[in-house]
Amino acid sequence: MLMKIRSTYSYLKLESRRYKRSLVSLIAEVIKFSILRSIGPQYYLLAGMADKKMSWQEKCEHLSDADYHKALAVLNPKPYRKITQNKLTEKALLTLANIPTAKFIGFYHPSNGFDSEGGVLTNTAELELLLSSYQGNKICVKLPEGSGGNGFYAGKIKIKENDNSDIIIQSLIKKNEKTLQQLLENYADLLANEGLLFESYVEQCPEYAKFNTSSVNTVRTWVLQTEQGINVIGAYFRIGRNGSLTDNGDAGGIMCPIDINTGTLDKGLLTSTPYREELTHHCDNHAQLEGIILSGWQDVIYCSCETLRKLPYTRFAGLDVSMTRDGPVVIEINVQPDKDGAAYARIPSILLAQAACELKEINHG
Repeated sequence: MLMKIRSTYSYLKLESRRYKRSLVSLIAEVIKFSILRSIGPQYYLLAGMADKKMSWQEKCEHLSDADYHKALAVLNPKPYRKITQNKLTEKALLTLANIPTAKFIGFYHPSNGFDSEGGVLTNTAELELLLSSYQGNKICVKLPEGSGGNGFYAGKIKIKENDNSDIIIQSLIKKNEKTLQQLLENYADLLANEGLLFESYVEQCPEYAKFNTSSVNTVRTWVLQTEQGINVIGAYFRIGRNGSLTDNGDAGGIMCPIDINTGTLDKGLLTSTPYREELTHHCDNHAQLEGIILSGWQDVIYCSCETLRKLPYTRFAGLDVSMTRDGPVVIEINVQPDKDGAAYARIPSILLAQAACELKEINHG
């Protein structure tokens, strides 16, 4: 606890110098904010609330963790969250609702497995036969309930010319190759219970790829439904690091808040630091971040709102959307997105509490 207090104090000293504010007044504001809003100093730092340009009213538009989950309990009833928390059922819903998403190849499981045609996919021989039809194509392997990029693998299918015609999967970021058997051995402890999801790799458009070519870079939109309609209330662009397949913060990714009216990127942020270490350019490849307007922004908005509209008993979601040459594609749906995203992108999460209150009044009216 003492180390945590010292660490927070050192970061507040840093913020007082950066924003030319008195350290005493800054500490006093943090204590006041914590008492009145039940939001601690870590969130205060992540949201850059030491900035003089951020009014007290704007700071109070952020919810505490407890209030955030209270709002979620009303907006997204728990029994229906499992629909999107399992990638297999999520894929089924997206496909049925004709929402653009990566093509489903198959669900490999020792007893429950099936391919996109409904055929049995329960053993290695059946999986080899299925993947042989994707020779030369890029595919993804996912855990049905993995998060943060855990268990994700992407590679190109090749067939090794030998007596067995082995399936080879060549990594998209490394030169190494794996046989299908070697790949499956990496998931040995998970196969019996969870199984594996195979789908086509999403080829992002050049305008998105220029930020980092090794990862599929995505927009995280916060979408909220009220009685007035469905709207994107905040968004940020997630960009991977050099050599990383994923764009999430756990892998050191960069997050850029987005002006939702124009699709313009703000300075990038490293989620690995406990305060706003802002970047005008990508720290690996020096691609410009600040001021860049994302292509097809209105299409991203429309796709996000349409996706939420089609989700049963769900009034709020954090959607991961990438852009291909053919338009936006939904990568993943999060019905309980990380609240810290609101701090980084300065999203007024109080809108969730207001929507929840409105919904309760209607239900009890």
